Amino acid sequence: MIRMAGIVSAVGGISSENSLRRFNLMTKSASHRGREERFIVTSTEAGIGVMPSATELPPSSHMMLSLFTHRKIEDLIDVQTGSLTMIETATPKAGIRELLESRTSDKDSLPYVFNSIVMVVNAGGLRVLRSIDGTRPFHYGRVDGSVLLATDRKSLWAGGISNVKSLNPGCELRVSWTGTIALEKSLSMDEIVAVRGVPQEQLIQSLKQTLLSSFSRLRDCAKCAVLFSGGVDSSLAGLLASKQCSNTVLIGTHAKGSRDASVIPHAANLLALDVIEVPMSDKIVWNLLPEVIFATECTRRMDIEIALPFFIAAREAKRQGTPLVVSGQGPDELFGGYARHTELYENRGEQALEAQLRDEVSVTHKTNIERDERAISSCGVDVWFPYLDYEFVKLALSIPASFKIALGKTPERKIVFRKLATELGLPIELARAPKKATQYSSGAARMLNMAIGENVPECRDLTKKQLDLRVQDVLNYIAKQLEMPIQNDVMHSYDFDVKLSSLVRE
Repeated sequence: MIRMAGIVSAVGGISSENSLRRFNLMTKSASHRGREERFIVTSTEAGIGVMPSATELPPSSHMMLSLFTHRKIEDLIDVQTGSLTMIETATPKAGIRELLESRTSDKDSLPYVFNSIVMVVNAGGLRVLRSIDGTRPFHYGRVDGSVLLATDRKSLWAGGISNVKSLNPGCELRVSWTGTIALEKSLSMDEIVAVRGVPQEQLIQSLKQTLLSSFSRLRDCAKCAVLFSGGVDSSLAGLLASKQCSNTVLIGTHAKGSRDASVIPHAANLLALDVIEVPMSDKIVWNLLPEVIFATECTRRMDIEIALPFFIAAREAKRQGTPLVVSGQGPDELFGGYARHTELYENRGEQALEAQLRDEVSVTHKTNIERDERAISSCGVDVWFPYLDYEFVKLALSIPASFKIALGKTPERKIVFRKLATELGLPIELARAPKKATQYSSGAARMLNMAIGENVPECRDLTKKQLDLRVQDVLNYIAKQLEMPIQNDVMHSYDFDVKLSSLVRE
C-alpha cells in the first residue's frame, strides 16, 4: 500500500517558493500514511533527471513527488534511462520488475497490471493509467499554473483545490511539462453485452474458473483477513481465500444485539474458519467518528454508516499484524442483489436490468469501492476486491438477467451467483443467506444515532425522528472542524456545542 502526492510545475508558472510551500502542505496531510520518500524529477534534453528532494528547486520544468509507504522503495519505482515508472497495486508480494516483465500491453501503451495505478514520467511528461479493475483512487487538479496529483483528495484540498477531479478506472491522464492536461479512455463497461443461448451450467463453470483464477493471487500471501458478515458474498470470499492463503482469518464488526452478532459466529462455524469478532458500541463510534470522516473524505450519512464497521475491522487487522484485508464487495452490482433490481426486472424486463447493472458497475468505484478502500487502507493495511477482477466482471455482466432473478422464489436475487457458491463448496445455508445492508445488520446505523444523541447536547432530548434529521448536520459539522469541504448537498448548516479537538488527528 502506498499513497502519493505530486505537483508538476512548468517554467513560468508558480514560483519555486510557493510551489514548495504548496507541496509541503499536500504531503503533511498524508503524513499518517507511512514513511515519506521524496523525489524531484526534472525535464532535460536527454529525457529526465531524478534526484532526492532538495530545499531549492530547479529553474526548468519539474515534478515533485512524495511516496508514503511501508514497502521497500525499490519494489515500487523503476528508473531507467530517460524514464521513471511507478506501479501501485494490491497484488501480494509483487515487485515492480516482476510486474513489468509479466505485463500485458503493446510497446506504445502503459503496462496493464491488475488492480493498479501505473505512472510513467519521461521526456513527454507524466502519464497515469488507472486499470479498468483499479480500486485505488487517483485525483488531480490545476492551480496557479501547476498540476497537483494525489491518491488522497485531502492532499489536493490542502494544496488549495476544492473542486478535485478523479481519474476513472480504464482511463489515462497525461500531463505535459508545459502543464497541459489530456484524458484518454481505454476500456468501458458499456462494451459488455449479455450473451444469450449459453446453458446456465456452462456459465457457472466459466464463472468458477475465472473466480478461482482471481483468488489464486492470494497464493503467495502469508496472512490475510476477510471482512465477514455471514452473507453469501463474504462467506464465499472467506472459503476461497482460505484455500489459497493458509493463514486466513475472518473478521467481523457488530453491535450488541445486532443481526450480525448471531449470524457471524454461526456462519464461521459452518465454514470451520477462525473468526475475530470486534465489538462496536456508541462510545467506540463517537471516538472514531472524526477519524472515519477524515479517512473516507466524505460526510454522507450512509457512507459513514457503511465505513464504520470496515474501519473498525481494518484497525483490528492491523493490530493483529495482518497486512491484507479481503473484501466481498461486488456481487450485488454484478448479479442483481438489491430489491430495486427485482422491481426493475419485473416492471421493465430483462434488458433494462442488464443495462442498469452495467451502469451500476461502471460507477461502483465512486459509490462504494473508493469509500471502502480509503476507510480500510487508512488503518495501514491493504485491501483487495477479488470479485472485481475484470475478467470476472466481464463474464458476470454478459450473463442474461433471467439467470440472476427468479421472481416469487426464495431467494429471488443473485440466483446464478448462489449456484456458483454452492458449486464451489459453500454450505447451502450460507449460499441462500438473505441480503442485509451492512449498516443495519452490523448495527452501525443504530450506534451512530446513539453516539450523536449521547454526545451532542442539542440532540440529547430529541425524538428518534428528530434525531434522524440532525445526524447529517452533525457529520457536516465534524467535517467543518477537520477543515474538509462538505461533499453532499446541505440545506442547512448548524454549529454544535461539542468539543472534538481531542479526537481530531493532528
